Amino acid sequence: MESDDKAANVGAGVFFIGLGLLFFTGWWWPGIMFIIAASMLANAIAAGERWQSASGALWLIGIGILFGVPGLIGDLASAFWQFFPLILIGIGLFMLFGGKHRPKVSGKRKNDDDIHHV
Repeated sequence: MESDDKAANVGAGVFFIGLGLLFFTGWWWPGIMFIIAASMLANAIAAGERWQSASGALWLIGIGILFGVPGLIGDLASAFWQFFPLILIGIGLFMLFGGKHRPKVSGKRKNDDDIHHV
């Protein structure tokens, strides 16, 4: 449990440092996305996990880059904003049900006995 507390403190420390930087620079959007992602990555690394395990942080970095690079969206901005809520919903569903977070199914499958007798 002490390791979890240390990891949470590291993540919170990175968040507050980033928040202070945002107050100095005034770069709130998309800067807050990078700050939250950095906090999540620091928490995962301090907990002894691989940085790739923080998939939510990688999504936030991607969204931050998408909105942070001038002209990246370009003329397609109006079309993009129409589909952006669906993209966010899709990302949320992937984070809940995709990858390593899929629920494990326990119990026998219907044809398990038939496979072993063949």
